[in-house]
Amino acid sequence: MIALLASACNNKSSLDVDISDIPNPGIEIERYGRELFHIQPGNIAEELPALAEKYPYFLGEPPLDTLSFIQIHDFISDPFLRDIALATEARFPDTKSIEKDLNLAFRHYLYYYPGAEVPIVNTYISGLDFESPVQLQDSILLIALDMYLGKDFEPYAMSRIPQYRTRRATPEHIARDVMIEVANQLPVQYRTENILLDQMIEKGKVLYFLDAMMPRVHDTIRIGYSIQQLEWCRANEKNLWAFIIENNLLFSSDYEKTHKLIIDGPFTSFFPEGSPARTGWWVGWQIVRSFMKNNPEVSLPQLMEEITPRQVLDNSRYNP
Repeated sequence: MIALLASACNNKSSLDVDISDIPNPGIEIERYGRELFHIQPGNIAEELPALAEKYPYFLGEPPLDTLSFIQIHDFISDPFLRDIALATEARFPDTKSIEKDLNLAFRHYLYYYPGAEVPIVNTYISGLDFESPVQLQDSILLIALDMYLGKDFEPYAMSRIPQYRTRRATPEHIARDVMIEVANQLPVQYRTENILLDQMIEKGKVLYFLDAMMPRVHDTIRIGYSIQQLEWCRANEKNLWAFIIENNLLFSSDYEKTHKLIIDGPFTSFFPEGSPARTGWWVGWQIVRSFMKNNPEVSLPQLMEEITPRQVLDNSRYNP
């Protein structure tokens, strides 16, 4: 299994629930990317129509038009993309470990959301689309396997993908990214404002959702930090909260100030370079954790869909 085990420094989580009665959802990954790049460009006229029958989501409903043939021919003929496809095949000769991780995460999902739909999962070669490596569209889950080839995969640097982003370009982050996408598509019964508090709590809810979906995964995987960055946040939690309060940022909608605590990057520009980015996420996570600890009657679906950010803060008893 792909490192879905907690570090020895993690205590057993209260969210490590008994899922023995939840049947395995039986996720089996379809590998569109592999099948597409197995086509030789010279054979595209003969082989692509059959692939379109199997994967209309990617290629459109057959029959394909001439433009589709030309575009796919150019895509699979590109030397750089062919090298990426070969590297992906070498790194993922099969997807059994990913399937095991996803089935475990979705068993937890079904524990909290009985009867929920489990998506069909397809993998593909994205051409290093680091902005959207996982997409959930209706009942189809798309995973760009070429964005999980390891943080030191040389073409990432050649393509100028930031190092802070390639830190998460590992197989260990696949299930994490999938469940973030699931969390982001849950229905919400209230409206948020464009203030820092709302952004922090919404991100904190997503991270708490990961706590529940992947209770044996280390916090570094959930938030995408190194162990040093995580320890920086833990050591500076009181200072982070004091900075937000003393600078009147909590209820501010001043984008120039608040976005620095939310956006991804090498570090948070308010703080020294030893700090990670997205420190607002981390503080929001701790507030949500405190809220759920002090309000055990609130279910995970209620937290995600009904409880407003202000209600979370007011009832969290958060006091770092």
